Amino acid sequence: MRNLYRLSWVIASWIALTACSGGIELDERYERSPSRTQAAAIAQDGSVAVVATSEHGLRLIDLESQQVRHNWQQDQDGIAQIVSVALSADNRVAVAASRETVAMWDVRDGSVLGYWRHEDSFITDVAVSNRGRHLVIARSDGVVLIFEPESGRRLEFFGHSERVNSVDVSANGRFVISGADDFTALVWRSDNAQVIQRFNEQGRVGRVRFNPDGSSALVASAQQATIWHLTRGEVLAELRYRARHRSFLSAAFSPDGDYLVTGSPSRHIEVWRTRDGERMYTVQTRGRDSEHPPRAAVLAVGFSPQGDGILSESSAGFGERWRLPNDAR
Repeated sequence: MRNLYRLSWVIASWIALTACSGGIELDERYERSPSRTQAAAIAQDGSVAVVATSEHGLRLIDLESQQVRHNWQQDQDGIAQIVSVALSADNRVAVAASRETVAMWDVRDGSVLGYWRHEDSFITDVAVSNRGRHLVIARSDGVVLIFEPESGRRLEFFGHSERVNSVDVSANGRFVISGADDFTALVWRSDNAQVIQRFNEQGRVGRVRFNPDGSSALVASAQQATIWHLTRGEVLAELRYRARHRSFLSAAFSPDGDYLVTGSPSRHIEVWRTRDGERMYTVQTRGRDSEHPPRAAVLAVGFSPQGDGILSESSAGFGERWRLPNDAR
């Protein structure tokens, strides 16, 4: 009887997943690491990814050929425990941060553009603007640091009262969005730290992300996920899901801003329509075959350059390409 119940549960789960996935299929899967991936980022145009592993350091991977363009180390003693990586919107620079250090590289030739040690508080997230002109560092003490490598200018933003979990910067570096444990997300100017918009949420804000043209942004807590119009301060859409709590570890807008893809700590990859928050497709990435139950946090997501698929990088050590149904292209 117990086996019959288990079989029924497995069949029901499979039917539910198939119904929600709407035809999303795994197209390709590539191993990045024999163990696990620490952090990852996918370029806005889906052309490259940055992946941090303990075995290989930090790698820039061409997502078309799946070849490694550059292999970097965070410090002289080898790769440190990376907590966050980022790529600029123009694909010119890559950034990686451990809890106390930040390094920046030129994506084109692989040269080191800067290395900084930061000991004021633990680093939690990083973002970088085009050409690496503005480096944004989120900290566990509630402070966000803006640093301009060319001029050496520094600005500290004290708008949050608790740990800052996520930051993003507009492509031109003029605006920053930050989300924190104080239940707020703030949009502010990078030149004078003036707050432009304040969004009060129902829980700790775990993920924020600008859309490509900077007109709207995702603000996500465990209780709700909202897409806000940044000029008007109005809700464009609330993501529709039935679970009482939903965490988003990664998120990316499509180039035209019409869709959003998110990745969760529990293997879920979901595609949403931004005009109304409707979930269009969902699928689960696999963990390692040797793990029971499988474990895989979706560290980075993006859209393929051709617009026909979804890209993902997971903590299980794999990069994946997912094919969308024909009617979604």
